[in-house]
Amino acid sequence: MSEIKNIPASVSERLKNIAKKAGKSFDTLLLLYFQERFLYRLSISDYRDKFILKGGLFLFSQTQFKARPTKDVDFLARQIANEQDILKESFVTICSIEIPTDGIVFHLDEMITERIKEGADYEGVRVKVTALLGRMRKSLQFDIGFGDVVVPKPQLIDYPVLLDMETPQVQAYSKESVVSEKFEAMITLSVMNSRMKDFYDIYTLLKTYDFDGRILYEAIFETFQRRGTAFEKEHPLFMANFAEDEGRTKQWLAFVRRLGIKEPPAFKDVMTCLVDFIGPVYQSILDEKEFFWWWSCSNMTWLQK
Repeated sequence: MSEIKNIPASVSERLKNIAKKAGKSFDTLLLLYFQERFLYRLSISDYRDKFILKGGLFLFSQTQFKARPTKDVDFLARQIANEQDILKESFVTICSIEIPTDGIVFHLDEMITERIKEGADYEGVRVKVTALLGRMRKSLQFDIGFGDVVVPKPQLIDYPVLLDMETPQVQAYSKESVVSEKFEAMITLSVMNSRMKDFYDIYTLLKTYDFDGRILYEAIFETFQRRGTAFEKEHPLFMANFAEDEGRTKQWLAFVRRLGIKEPPAFKDVMTCLVDFIGPVYQSILDEKEFFWWWSCSNMTWLQK
């Protein structure tokens, strides 16, 4: 096979073909490509075990790219200091790895870091860097968190690739901890919650995967304990008027419209599924009882083991 002389042009053309076949925008595919090739550099660096992939990009990869795309890459950091200089140095090292076959170059001189806060107890670091593929460029954003617990422990996954290139093997969150953290946010924010992405993500997971109820129970319990969140009886989240709220329904419709979903489920139906999924586990925690059930995504219900 002859050597490709203009790699950026070749990559761009192949991404355009994929975008056309998949019904996605080229801009979305280009961002996914940049994110993927960063993950490959991470996977062959000394920092592979220090940054655990979580959030929207993890979900996107685990649902065969059926979940919502995400502009940011979220990591949980471990065994590395929560200091901007140290984190910037690690990202400079990762981005400095040259992979001639993917055509990507990172503008290290333009890399910046800043503190991010979500509530009083969470503080992390945001890293921004510009990536180039020929004359095409994207600003990549990485949000790095600290201190959360992952149940069960992180596992090495093969991150799916868009083109025929080396596969990133990265440490990743468990689906149970993804659910538990998003659920904890729902409980904390309560009726003030406008984060429709959390409802969408849990709905996508419960429709895609089976769950071991005992593991989900443990993940929720540990996340609430770690974040100092109380288990409230009769929380508004589980009430009918929460799902039927007109303002929340409008927020949901606007959210799914931005995602380009042609026939989205009604928010009321999403909440029915979510309550059926999390409600029994949450109630078992409140009652201090074990929960030995198995969630069947094909039946959309809990089954006895």
